[in-house]
Amino acid sequence: MTKNNHMTDFAEDDRYESNTKSSAASRIIRFIVIGVIVIVFLAIALTSAPKNQDLGSIQDDRTILGNKNAKNHYVMITDVMCPYCTVFSRLTLENQEKFEKYLADHDIVFELRVTDFLYENNMDSYGFSRMSAEAVACATEQNKFWDYYHQVIRRLWQDYQSKGIGTSKNAPAIKDITIEYWQSIAKEVHLDESFNTCLSEHRMLDKVKQNTAEATTFMHRYNLNGMPSFKFGSLATSGFDTSWDYSYVERFLEAGLKK
Repeated sequence: MTKNNHMTDFAEDDRYESNTKSSAASRIIRFIVIGVIVIVFLAIALTSAPKNQDLGSIQDDRTILGNKNAKNHYVMITDVMCPYCTVFSRLTLENQEKFEKYLADHDIVFELRVTDFLYENNMDSYGFSRMSAEAVACATEQNKFWDYYHQVIRRLWQDYQSKGIGTSKNAPAIKDITIEYWQSIAKEVHLDESFNTCLSEHRMLDKVKQNTAEATTFMHRYNLNGMPSFKFGSLATSGFDTSWDYSYVERFLEAGLKK
């Protein structure tokens, strides 16, 4: 009886040890499966998310002013056909030396991201928003972003805005811009003929769509809902009043400076 009891005990011990090993193996397998699922999920999320989701990183150093390694990074998201955006840009252009000195003195890199936000949000009946964004992108491919963009700001003011056209939602709209308009500006800043091909064949359209999609993601993240939108340090805001002067540009800069 004692021998049989011992044999029974050993059998039970064997079963217990087997069950323990089986349970441990099952837990390990579950952990492995869960780990694989998490890794796959993260991989899908990272590959499907828009690039440069963090506004702290420079998207394109061809569209910046100031030292790209500056401590402070100021981002402005704009649409060329947004009159409130062009007021901000015209003020910085008219005070360019003062603006760039402020950037240098306060260790700021200023990045401008051009989109076709108005077109994508059904606020542009004529398609000028998309065409202008494509034109700027084509100029950027020739490393002439600022030359072209600044000349666009000058021309829009000279040809339309100074005459009260396209200055606000309630003002008479700009209606007669053609592809030749953007091509004439390219000629004024000495872009080569490839600009015309780039624009007429919509070679930068996918890039424009990508830029706008990424900008929209950023705007949603910071609860920004209009043009222009700004993200600079603690500052996240949209809009700029057409009656403001250059002092408001520096107010925006000061509001976001890192302490």
